[in-house]
Amino acid sequence: MIKFKVLAPAIALLGATALNAHAVSLTLSGNSGASLEMEDAQAVYASDSTGASQLVTGVGMASPDGGKITEVGVPSMMPDGRVIFGAEVQPKDANIKARWNIFIGNADASPNHRLIAALNPKAIVGDCIPSFKGDPYPVADTDGNIAFMSLVPHGRDALFVYSHGALTCLARVGNKTNEGHEIAVLGFGSPQIVDDGQIVFNAFLVDSSAKETGGHRQSLLMTSKKIGITELAVEGDYGPNHTEYKRPFGLPSALSSSLGMTIAFTAKTPSGAALFLYSGGSMSRVLSTGTLTPLGPVSYLSPGRPGLMADGTTAVLAGCARTPAIFRLSRQRLDLRISRGQLTPFGTELESLGDPVLTGSGAMFVGATDSDQHEKLYVLSGDDAFFEVGEPELIYRIAMSAARHHSIFTGTLTVNQHGDFAYLGGR
Repeated sequence: MIKFKVLAPAIALLGATALNAHAVSLTLSGNSGASLEMEDAQAVYASDSTGASQLVTGVGMASPDGGKITEVGVPSMMPDGRVIFGAEVQPKDANIKARWNIFIGNADASPNHRLIAALNPKAIVGDCIPSFKGDPYPVADTDGNIAFMSLVPHGRDALFVYSHGALTCLARVGNKTNEGHEIAVLGFGSPQIVDDGQIVFNAFLVDSSAKETGGHRQSLLMTSKKIGITELAVEGDYGPNHTEYKRPFGLPSALSSSLGMTIAFTAKTPSGAALFLYSGGSMSRVLSTGTLTPLGPVSYLSPGRPGLMADGTTAVLAGCARTPAIFRLSRQRLDLRISRGQLTPFGTELESLGDPVLTGSGAMFVGATDSDQHEKLYVLSGDDAFFEVGEPELIYRIAMSAARHHSIFTGTLTVNQHGDFAYLGGR
């Protein structure tokens, strides 16, 4: 039996019944009253090739063009072990206003050469020009394609793809889906990109008949240069088991698989929340509130990204009778993996859990706060060995000495399929 307890900040979409023509963005919040103040996030950390956590960049450090980093955004691990993220930079000329840009960090490089700009300025031409007003939440695939969202100058928000030196506006507010519905609002922070440049993201569609929801319906969309914009799930429509999708939709997780794109996400339904899995071109409901577990019936499902493996195995942060827990679902089997009140390897109890991340080997990463109010990262291996990231038994190590200790914002944990990780933290 695994010893572990949890319930911590999760990344969630900030939604409202009445929407305007601005993007819906991410907020870091928890389901236990805990909150993560992003203003305290001062640095981006990522694992190097040995698994040790390294400072990539932070507020006050130099940018590649000689400016200064003034704010850092939520990171995303790239498949090759590098980390991609947005950051605000104050140019050397103090008369020029600080601006956001996208950067790639390499924890294996020397400290002064860990950061490079991700976009070639010469690629930004025509009317497809990003105008960053905040964190663009970039993501990247195995081919180096980068997807992000941004305002277009004198226009509306757009989903951009940067591929082999060329920048494309793949979807814009005002575009219509293949099913004929107009996009009203893009969900900033929601995109996930997989091989062949396929992207899944949240958005709101125009529907003048949906008066109760401000004339908009939330949706999960998939797009690429080849297929256009396709609707996978839309608020008010019926999915598997004649289940009606209702808002809010959670953040999607997506991977390439032998069956094509595999996607996991949560959404509200008339009877509560449910975890959905899209695989092989069809949607299934794999877990819903009310499901009986050893801790009692499921009463809550996190709107954060579920853990996902290419074979369709999922993991999700849930609540059962006010007890937070992480469940793993594989081949219609539901297993309790972690729950509040269990012990850490050092004898403390876990007070809060973040959303789980699954790697290709089946290992589960999760950020959590223990009873000493320390935010830490943990790994549950495929054979049920449970470690704090940093123990000598694992290759993964985070320096926790008094001289080098830094806070860890567990809600920003990002892990790729190889187990490389990154997160926001303090200095």
